[in-house]
Amino acid sequence: MMLAQLVLPLLLTGAAGGGNEIVLILDNSCSMGMESRDDQGRRYPPNDPERAAVLGTLIVEGLARGSADRMGVLAFGDSERDPPRPAQDADAIRALPYSQGTFYKRPLEEAGNRLRSSTLPHRLFLFFTDGAPQDLRDPSEGPRALGVSEGADFETLVIGLFGSEEIRQTGEQFLRPLVRNPQDLVFVQKPREVIDAFTRGYARVLGSRPETGSLSPGESKTFAVGKYVVEVLVATASASPGPAYTAKLEGPQGNAPAQASGDNGCPPGIRYGGAPKLCQPPHRHYQVFRAPNSPDQPSRWTLSLPKGSGDIDYGLILRYDLEASLAVPATARVGEPVRLDARLLFRGKTFDDESFFQADGFAAVATVEGQEVPLRHEGGGRFVADWTPSQLSQDGAPTPVQVTFRNAWMEQRARRTVQVEGFLDFALAPNPASIDLGHWRGERGETRRCVTVDLSRSTNADRVPITCTAQGTITEGVLSCGPVAGSEADLGNGRKGQPLEYEVCFVAEGCCGQMAPEGLGVRFSATHPHYAASAVTVPAVVKVDETGFLRCWWPWLAFAAGMLGFGWIVAGFVRPHDFDPAASVYVAGSEMGLKRASALTLRETPGGTRGFYRNARMCLNAGGDFVRSPRAAVLVLEAGPGGSTRFVTAAGLERKVQRTGKWEPVPAEELAIGYTPNTVYRVGSLYLKWS
Repeated sequence: MMLAQLVLPLLLTGAAGGGNEIVLILDNSCSMGMESRDDQGRRYPPNDPERAAVLGTLIVEGLARGSADRMGVLAFGDSERDPPRPAQDADAIRALPYSQGTFYKRPLEEAGNRLRSSTLPHRLFLFFTDGAPQDLRDPSEGPRALGVSEGADFETLVIGLFGSEEIRQTGEQFLRPLVRNPQDLVFVQKPREVIDAFTRGYARVLGSRPETGSLSPGESKTFAVGKYVVEVLVATASASPGPAYTAKLEGPQGNAPAQASGDNGCPPGIRYGGAPKLCQPPHRHYQVFRAPNSPDQPSRWTLSLPKGSGDIDYGLILRYDLEASLAVPATARVGEPVRLDARLLFRGKTFDDESFFQADGFAAVATVEGQEVPLRHEGGGRFVADWTPSQLSQDGAPTPVQVTFRNAWMEQRARRTVQVEGFLDFALAPNPASIDLGHWRGERGETRRCVTVDLSRSTNADRVPITCTAQGTITEGVLSCGPVAGSEADLGNGRKGQPLEYEVCFVAEGCCGQMAPEGLGVRFSATHPHYAASAVTVPAVVKVDETGFLRCWWPWLAFAAGMLGFGWIVAGFVRPHDFDPAASVYVAGSEMGLKRASALTLRETPGGTRGFYRNARMCLNAGGDFVRSPRAAVLVLEAGPGGSTRFVTAAGLERKVQRTGKWEPVPAEELAIGYTPNTVYRVGSLYLKWS
């Protein structure tokens, strides 16, 4: 089944773009189906006792049948001089006799001639073999016979069916030169792997990416088909020799008829003495489907296997009505950027479906000079990339450029060639030839001065990529150089060239010291090493005076002063003390009058609440009036921390001793602890009591 799956994608591409020319070389040497011996008499079992190569060829033929594809099969002759044996239909393929040797040259020459002379737009070379050639001595003879080395425009896929690692190593050196890309050489060791190898290998070549799997009796597989798919191809084959089976493929229009079916047995009456069981049943059977699908809407398809059959392998191919397109100039020069312009075409028009580009792992890449270059979507379905050739086209042959659009189901490719010629004449003429960035004083923050250098007087600076690098060492500054946006040269036809203006800037750090660095400059040079001798250094001069302590630090000094001032102001309101809210005073002209006097809360007296850097105070003059100014008072009581008080002015203050009833002066040392509640005090003719 593997074989069929590889071939399916092949045919898909052909149907979309006018058909494929498929030339398949089928190794029919005796070692494929019969036991063989080497010169030392060692025995080797047959490499393909189940005729898997024949099965794969029949699947390819079945898929191509009735389509725009043209397929031809070539088998080895009985000697290196004999022409290859052709086969065009299923019966002829089954009837191909086993050859007495493995003769590559004549079949390769015939395959190359058919492919090069074909007028179909897509061409594919397929080769199934199990051994090294007997008629080639040097691995380079194979590609010369096929014409691969002549740059022929056809795809290649080679499948090696080797029964042992030793035989594989011998054959690989002759097979690898026959493929254009390393991934086009596929090795299988088990007959059941053939369909998977065919599907995956040919799908890659033909523009599709297949899904492979297996079904057991009574199982089914339903798969979603998105928009833009015009054909659904399915190849099935029995997993092992056994009876015939009938798979069913059902789509939006109902059951799809099988396009071809059969087995890989020999024609009636054929028998090989060296392998008496080779042509005897049971055989491996196959069945292929090729059904149209509407590309305008999604659909669902189901592949099912009725009960009673054996396991089958399947390969599913979705053929998109999409085709890759690539536009490149016919010639280019080493070191000069080349614009690669690629797109997908749907029904001949540029395909632009953003949802398609964002789904199923879609990617677009270009492959050139052995490197992959990602393509960027510029809108409108255009995918572009810039490639700068690094070497001349080898041996005079144009350099191939390939773009690949791929997602989970598709892999569309387009290939063009570019003749890469020698290097451009290149000379740099910067203007100005020296740079004066100026003289200034440093500031608290970084300061910047820039000068623009013009390269428009240079030779081919508009076409050769250029780098600009700063030179010199600066401890407190940075010299930089970069292209000016929008200064790209106009190369005509909407193409943009290289920037022709570069901005050279010097940035001095904030609070820098004195700077007048020597040896500064910017170096303009092409990115390609070939132009190394054309590099030009433009000297640069700059002088920056020291910022100075005050210029650098004055904001911080001002901030510190501001914070101190703010703290002083806040402290002026917060630090002073207030009287206890409940503290009050009685004032009278006699001791008896205190009993009739009304209490006055200390906070209600003039100055009785704290002020800016002033504690609350009570000021009493000689006439018994409360005043605000302490200078006019004979008694001044001031609030202290925690509700305490102290006498600030209290000349002649006396207190009455309750035990004796006598008056005594208040000691000076006790004035600092304020009044004693409910004690009678006297100052002059005034009597007071605090509570």
